Amino acid sequence: MRAARVKRVSTHLAIPSLLLLVVVISHASYDVIGSFYPDPSAAGKAWAYVLRGFEATVLYLVIWLLLPWEPISIRIAGSVVCAWGALESFQISACRLQFPMGQPPPSVKPFTGLCDTVTGTPIYMVTITIVLLISFMRQPRK
Repeated sequence: MRAARVKRVSTHLAIPSLLLLVVVISHASYDVIGSFYPDPSAAGKAWAYVLRGFEATVLYLVIWLLLPWEPISIRIAGSVVCAWGALESFQISACRLQFPMGQPPPSVKPFTGLCDTVTGTPIYMVTITIVLLISFMRQPRK
């Protein structure tokens, strides 16, 4: 009986432990990582940008895991939002890594982002447009 309880408690602590680890790494390690660069301040800011994007990606995935399966409409809607959030957060990290981490990123124009600069395409506006189109779609009437 006690072994089953210990196993259940340790299973319930897995997700909070993972989240604590991700939060500690993303909030406390960027200055340490930045200290290995010639300009620690610029590198620290760059790594904070990358690690916060990673943190948000993990948080969206955890929220998706915790979404209820019933009713399915909530699961689908939550899955779409979490997928979009995880993708955008991952893009933030991946696109920042395309520039030298010891230097500030290039400045971007309004309504553009670093991924637009990396790819040369308006990714920022395309994703917003897709989300707006999906949000205005109506379900077929029965």
